[in-house]
Amino acid sequence: MPINIQPILNVMQSILQSVGQVNNLLPPFILPSSLLPPSFIAPPIAEGILYTEMEIPVPQPPGVTGLPPFVYFDVSNLFTAVQKQKIRDSISGTLFSWSLHMGQKWNGGLNNGLSQMAACSNTYATRNLRPIWYFGTPIINGRQATEVAMDQFTQLIKDNGFRRSPRARIDWTYIPNIGSFIITTTRANTAITTTRVPLSVTVNAYQVDHPNTPVGVLIGSMLHSWLHRAGFLDPKTTSYFISECPMCVMRGYGPKLPATPDPLFYQYFD
Repeated sequence: MPINIQPILNVMQSILQSVGQVNNLLPPFILPSSLLPPSFIAPPIAEGILYTEMEIPVPQPPGVTGLPPFVYFDVSNLFTAVQKQKIRDSISGTLFSWSLHMGQKWNGGLNNGLSQMAACSNTYATRNLRPIWYFGTPIINGRQATEVAMDQFTQLIKDNGFRRSPRARIDWTYIPNIGSFIITTTRANTAITTTRVPLSVTVNAYQVDHPNTPVGVLIGSMLHSWLHRAGFLDPKTTSYFISECPMCVMRGYGPKLPATPDPLFYQYFD
């Protein structure tokens, strides 16, 4: 049965509050002042400090050994404190989704379980099932694609947490919607190798602040970007793994419903 992960994320958030080989080629993009809304004021930056390190705890799912206690990101100081918290929540939610898959697949030590993420992806993902670096046994369905992707997330997490990959940057951009058209939320380049890949992304501060962009949407957008860092390619449309897997997470692993067509989800992917 599908589960509602929002209560889990809420608990996780309260706990956290108390306690690529392709380098990032996406520079911070700032609109000309003439195109920014009159109310926009960039937050002040401490002299000589452009980024602040964010430390996020790594879940420790059963069956996965050698994990670091934290992952680390250099976050642009152009983000406000509230925006940084939402970015933290989106990364924590992505880590939770990975951890839930790994724990369900572990299946008490048999390591043959079908996770909710894999089951949902298996139902809907039929295209672009392998990362560009993969040349092993053919990946024939969404379940196998999910397992390869989440194993690669494990590698990305280890390389980040043990400082083996270049420092991961979260860069700032501010791009308003054009009418109802969403330009970007979180974006990243597709990595071409499996190790020492920085988890660098660019985040649109406008979308982070938008009232119609809840944390579940930000988690799906961040997970989509991490799939790029894991080697998966667009297009970001129906039936393609890089869209179907994060859409599954955004739906709480539930089935698709006619009232919420796919474009309402993947408009937040980049």
